[in-house]
Amino acid sequence: MKSLPLIDLIFFKEYLNFKKLKILDKPKIMKKLFTFILFSLFINTAIAQTNTFTVYYFDVKRGMESSLADVFDSFYEGVEFKSGGVYLERMHRGDVSGTHRVVAFGELGKFGVADGQKTSQDWEQFRTNRNKFIEKNGPSYSGRIMLSNGVDPFSKGYFQLYEGKIYELEKFTAAHSKAMKDVWDYNGNAMLFGTYDVGAPGGATHWAAFGADNLESLMQWKVYIEENNAKGQAEYFKTRGKAEDLTNYSLTILKQYGGF
Repeated sequence: MKSLPLIDLIFFKEYLNFKKLKILDKPKIMKKLFTFILFSLFINTAIAQTNTFTVYYFDVKRGMESSLADVFDSFYEGVEFKSGGVYLERMHRGDVSGTHRVVAFGELGKFGVADGQKTSQDWEQFRTNRNKFIEKNGPSYSGRIMLSNGVDPFSKGYFQLYEGKIYELEKFTAAHSKAMKDVWDYNGNAMLFGTYDVGAPGGATHWAAFGADNLESLMQWKVYIEENNAKGQAEYFKTRGKAEDLTNYSLTILKQYGGF
């Protein structure tokens, strides 16, 4: 027997609840039905707009960064994506894994290079050319982008990322979303928050990214928060629930293909 989708199961349960109500409770019925319809629309919209990513770490041979970038340019420039795109990034400071990484991102169900853009031979040649300049391949992870303030990450090419283990996700997400709007907003900088769903670097379940123009402007951002929004910052840590900070590091986005 074919099982019902989650939404249909919820609807069936609500239908049974409606049948139990007396006919005199029509206002209550309509209120419950209206609430459920809004809930269904929210769930369907959230699924339709789920943005995912996969990140690959590796070590580039000394002095070969520009040659590797040329390989990416020759393969990806002018290519159309179903959605999203690809970043080539250089690891900078902190708890780094590898010298560089690639982040491929896009909507769930619309991920990757558009059909007909590249053949299997094109991909094989790209991998061969790329590997000429790679010393060692590292780990890879996949997850989702849950929150963003809408700023194109490539416009703010220097990022600091924090990785951690979150125990009370509902509290953390609410506090983080509020802080993005009320505490950390500064100079048009970029902010993102998401999950690790396949793989867990150092045991991390989630990550947060903060993008500025360069290291100096990132430090100025931190000073601004301390001097102007210290109360809001303290409230964030107080209300975010149980969370364990694990690692943090910075990187530079060298190349962008497609768009965020």
